Parts: sequence; structure tokens; C-alpha cells
Amino acid sequence: MRQMNFLISGAVRAVLAIVVIVQCVRLAPAEEPSISFADATISWDVDELLRGIMAHAAACGDFDGDGDPDLYVGNFCDRPPDKYKGAPGPVPNLLLVNEAGRFHDSGQKAVAVKARTSGSVFADLDSDGDLDLFVTNNSKREGLGLPNKLFENDKGRFRDISDGNAACIVMGARSVGVLDFDGDGLLDLFVTEDWWTGGHSRLFRNKGNLDFEDATSDAGLPDDLPGLGVITPDLNRDGWPDVFVSQANRLFLSQRDGTYHESGSEAFQYKPINREASPCGVAFGDVDRDGDMDIVIVDHSQPARQHLFVNQGLRAGVPDFRDVAEEAGLGYNFPSWTPDGLHLKHAHVEIADFDNDCWPDILVAATYQENGEIFPFICRNIGMHGEQVRFRVPPVEKANAYFPAGPVADYDRDGRLDVFLASWFPEIPSRLFLNRTPQKHWLQVRVAGKTINRMGIGCKVKVYRAGKLGEPRALLGYQEIGPASGYCSGQEAVAHFGLGDATTCDVEVVLPFGKGSTRRNDMAADRLIVVAEP
Repeated sequence: MRQMNFLISGAVRAVLAIVVIVQCVRLAPAEEPSISFADATISWDVDELLRGIMAHAAACGDFDGDGDPDLYVGNFCDRPPDKYKGAPGPVPNLLLVNEAGRFHDSGQKAVAVKARTSGSVFADLDSDGDLDLFVTNNSKREGLGLPNKLFENDKGRFRDISDGNAACIVMGARSVGVLDFDGDGLLDLFVTEDWWTGGHSRLFRNKGNLDFEDATSDAGLPDDLPGLGVITPDLNRDGWPDVFVSQANRLFLSQRDGTYHESGSEAFQYKPINREASPCGVAFGDVDRDGDMDIVIVDHSQPARQHLFVNQGLRAGVPDFRDVAEEAGLGYNFPSWTPDGLHLKHAHVEIADFDNDCWPDILVAATYQENGEIFPFICRNIGMHGEQVRFRVPPVEKANAYFPAGPVADYDRDGRLDVFLASWFPEIPSRLFLNRTPQKHWLQVRVAGKTINRMGIGCKVKVYRAGKLGEPRALLGYQEIGPASGYCSGQEAVAHFGLGDATTCDVEVVLPFGKGSTRRNDMAADRLIVVAEP
């Protein structure tokens, strides 16, 4: 078994440590105060910087290497000028720098394009240690016909290298998946195309030096694959990334040679609520803490619904999923209109532990209003009740906005996950919510690869109660590192774990493609650790 070294990042501030260790268990947590947030939209200048925007894409990542997650926000710029309320006309895409507790415009003109930008992600695509930027444009239907864009990071400055690149074509693009589908150590791109503009989602192979080629057919993927969202975790635990595409709701399992075969898709073919309903955002995570990746899908319709598919393990090598939304307390219908007459839908979704209690919650990129305050729509995981995981849902009748994109990150680096929501409606501001839930312990894990990709994408991380490493009932959390999930959103390649009251834990990291694993005991909480492949 290969060993990897643990390095401790000094950039992350420690929080309070508690002397007495009270360990998390796989039981329903005691009743506690709700998850709470402070609206930092104004104090962080989000309202001013994004005024008038019709946002559809958002990605976070530390592109300048200063330790804080920055933001890229993409806009639909093809509407008449009077539609962009609060601005004189279409607002170009914006690269925002996170510095000293607020955002400011980077001033980088190369990335300030005007298009129908529908997705974006930061990823180290040339394996040089910094984050490049890939932007998708939904350009085939109408309006501005710009191709997808690829920007190389050169010491914190981006330059457009899109010309002649096979990944930078005109398509009805939406979300981006980042994976190493052929195991060569280079990060590839999977770009979905919605069925309204043709439904030809594409897999682009990274040939090195930021040069891509279309590998859809070579990989055995169908040409007619419509998609809004995409996830690429290893769902059958063979060490290779699989591909799930929402809208089509089809699952493709890796054959461990750079090709795929479809299997298990029938589990996700649920009956739509009406003709408008379309599966949209999709995310993965271990919501019931059983060591298998579960999947959540939200519908882009009026009214909108949520679907939670629990992974029941493998049957003949294929993951067996079951929709448990009703049993889990998620069987709601989201209202179709706000009190002001704007339509409400679902788009982006993420699985993340917002209260650091060891139980991953579900964010739907929407807000609701209660007692004059605005809150993000988070379905709180209240643990296992018998054999079923359960969630507490916010009051759906008080919903007042939805947002196409909303990457979750620890924007203020205090060990609690915050929420940025990019607004489609210019009259509704984009919002930044800083997490102010009473502090519990946490651990963040990043992987630095050598023979695998530099970002550690595809690495599996499991965290256990101290002294119980490898024991299934002692599992506190399981994640796979990846920078793209939900809908049209890009996240940091960091695994964040809530530890509850545990001040230490045991950690296991498994590299993809059978390249080894490592285990470490008694790791101190409340910090970021970087796992370096030797």
C-alpha cells in the first residue's frame, strides 16, 4: 500500500478547541438551534458589483493563490438594455477577488466577455499548480453566438486561448464536469448541452498543454445525450470516474479503459410532474453515512420537486439506487411564483454539512423570507430515524427567489460553509450568506497529486471517530474530491467535514485508479490538511 504525506496548511485559522471529546454516532442528533446565516451581500460589495446582472453561472476557486476563494460570475447578455434593471445594459462576466473580507473587481478584461454564459469552473487543466478557467456559453438557440471559452492562468492573470481549441465550440452548453476519464493524469472536461438546443453533450479529452479533442465517440458515449447537470464520481467503487447526466438522467459506468457503458439508468426515470418539468441540478454525497455515494436531483419546473436517491450498494457491479424523497421528508412542491409575481423553480443543488454536525445537508439555490429576513433554502439533515435518513425542510410557502447557480465554500475561512447565490433576475440581488451557526469542529482535506492530477480530483476521503478507523459504524463522513456539482456551478476541490464535538479523528484517503491509499490516526480538528502524493 502506497503511503502519502500529510502537510498542514498554515493559511487556515484555528477555532476553539474543546478538551472533552464527545464523539458523533450514527443516530439522530439532539434538537439544536437552526442553521443560521448573516447576509453579507452589502458588506462584501456583492450588491454593487453584480447590480443589474442576469447571472447564470458561478464558480469559486483561489485563482490568485492567496488562500481565499475568489468568484467568477457569468451573465446572459442578449436581452434588451432595459431588462438589466440598475445597470445601463448587459453586464459583462465578472472575475471577483476575495480580499480582506470583501470582493472587488479584478479588472481583468480578458474574462469580461459578453455572451450567454451558462456555466464555469476553475481547474488546473495544464498541471502547473494554478487554476485555469473554463466557461460554457449557451449560444445555439438565439442571441450572442460565442463559443465556449478557455482561459489560461499566467501568474494570476488570465489570457484567452480559445481559438482553435476543440473544447471551445458553439453549442447549447450548460454545466461542466471535470474528471480524468482515461487515467492519464490530465483533467478532461464533460460539457452538457440541453435538449432545447440539440442535446449533444460532449466529452473533451485533455491532450496536454491545454489542448483538447472531442472524445465522446471514442469513449462510447452517445451523441444524443441531452443534459443540464453532470456529476463524475466513482459510483461503483472501482477506482474510475463514472458519469451521470441529469435531464436525460442517464448513468454511464467506466469500463476502466477510457470507455463507458450505460447501466442503472432506469432507477432515475421518474414521471415528470408536468410537461414543463425537467431534471436539472444534480449533486452527490453520502447523506446517510453508510460509505456509499447518494444522489440528489432537483427539477427545473413549476412547481418544482426534489428527488433523493439513496445508494443501496452494488448489485452485479452496478450501484442500486432508490428514490426516498418522500420517506426522507423531501416530498414537497416548491411554489411556482413569488409574492411579486416572479417565477420560482429549482436549478442548482449541493450536498454539504452547514452545521458541522457530521450529517450532510442539502442546499437548494433559493431563498425564503421569514420575519422580514432572507435565508438560504437549506434542507437540514436530522440524521437516521430507524433505517431512514430524514431532513427538515424550510417553509416552502415563504419562498421568495430562486438562483441558477450557487457555489458553496468557506468564503471567510472560519471553518463553516457559506453560500453565494447568483441571481437570474436583475431586480433580485445576488446574495452572499456567511454561516453563523454555533461553532462545531471540522476538518478540510485537499489532495496534491503527482502521477494523478494535481488537484486530487477523484480521491476518496473517509473520516472516522478517533481510534475507530475502518469501522463502518464509526464513519463520520465520506466524500470524493471534485470541483463541479449541481448546476452551472464550480466549487473548490476540497472535502469539508463537520466533526460535531470531536476534536480528533482518523482519516483515510484513497487515490483513484488503484494508486494507493493512506491512513492516519488522531488528526487534530479545525484545520485544513493537504495530503501529498509521494
